[in-house]
Amino acid sequence: MGEPNVWSTARLADGTGRDADVEVNGYVLSCAVPHDDAEPTGATPFGLLAASLSSCTVMSVRTFLHRWRVEPGEVTVRVSVLPGPTPMLERRVTVDGAVEADLREQLAVEVDNTPVTRLLRDAVPIRTVLVTG
Repeated sequence: MGEPNVWSTARLADGTGRDADVEVNGYVLSCAVPHDDAEPTGATPFGLLAASLSSCTVMSVRTFLHRWRVEPGEVTVRVSVLPGPTPMLERRVTVDGAVEADLREQLAVEVDNTPVTRLLRDAVPIRTVLVTG
């Protein structure tokens, strides 16, 4: 069995520090363990979860539209973590290009079936808004 093609390692130095170094496939970023109610100073664990969902969604949308020969223009996916007793993810998918109604319905199904969405949807509610040009 060969090496995995997707990997991540996190390191938190010994002591009282609150910043973890996270390496994803060779790219390094800092992740902050947030203080109780203070605004985080960097990426947080929930922020990284939101990043996974937004990046997977934006790539899936672009791939889907190219497959149907639709020029999407800019595609933006914003995922917010809404606080509460049970956190919820709110995902706003914006496609600048025009998408016909029937294809838009198929795109909505595609968005709800991205790999990261399938992994997360049983653990955390995901509310999605799809806006097209």
